[in-house]
Amino acid sequence: MELKTKRLTLRPIQLGDEAEIHEYAGDKDITMMYYLPNDTFVETAEFVKRSVAEWKSANQTSFEFVILHEGRIIGGCDADLGHSEDRSYATLCWIIHKRFRNQGFASEAAGALLDFAFTELGVGKVYAQCDINNPASLGVMKRIGMKCVNDKGTRTYPKTGKTSGEYTCLITISEWKALREKTFAK
Repeated sequence: MELKTKRLTLRPIQLGDEAEIHEYAGDKDITMMYYLPNDTFVETAEFVKRSVAEWKSANQTSFEFVILHEGRIIGGCDADLGHSEDRSYATLCWIIHKRFRNQGFASEAAGALLDFAFTELGVGKVYAQCDINNPASLGVMKRIGMKCVNDKGTRTYPKTGKTSGEYTCLITISEWKALREKTFAK
């Protein structure tokens, strides 16, 4: 399975992706806000093995993709059904290598992932969350049509014990369809 955009390809994580994933996952400035094993290469390799196994599972709940630009992995993203017992909604997340930020890649990948969640996973709504100190991710959520539904949440980071504020954004399938109709009508 591959998702294609104008500039990007999103494909399932594969064995052999470990080094490129660890390159962006090891960036402590951003991954302290992201729940991705990143302290050692061994942790990253275990994450890749789990993700590959998840893609082969009949009860898959996590859909981990790498983001490729011009054939190179520049980040990763995930559509996750694990928080929804009845699989009625998905949560999205993304991360872009610091050398490729501020070029619209996160919005492009998140938009493709949003389409995947509604069309392939069949959910009725999609959530995404970010640290209040991460305005770039909040901007991505807004650019793909999500609306902030909670600006009073908190999150605690297990590695540091630090607690921070959290934004939660949402888009429903009817809002997504209306946005697509509006976009295609142009």
